[in-house]
Amino acid sequence: MNIGPTELILILGVALIVFGPGKLPELGNTLGKAIREFKGAINNIDEDIKKEVKDIKDEVNEVKEMVDVRSAIQDIQNDVKNAVKIDLDSTNNDKKEEQGNSAEEAK
Repeated sequence: MNIGPTELILILGVALIVFGPGKLPELGNTLGKAIREFKGAINNIDEDIKKEVKDIKDEVNEVKEMVDVRSAIQDIQNDVKNAVKIDLDSTNNDKKEEQGNSAEEAK
């Protein structure tokens, strides 16, 4: 909403007629204070929103880190399972070879 110089002069003229020259400075001060308070309230709300957004981002990052840690733990578990399986398979193969050698020697 743009107010040009003509509109501003018209508004001031109407205000001068309605409120009179004695009340106009007082009205200006009151309006100025109201605008400053409004801006202060807007700034406080803006700061609160930014803080909440930052808190949410921090929580999201914590969850991402937890997911990364969980994924790393699952990878380690899989590696351990595979290592144990390989060891068991090689142990079973060694036992089968020993049994086969024992059976051949017994014949």
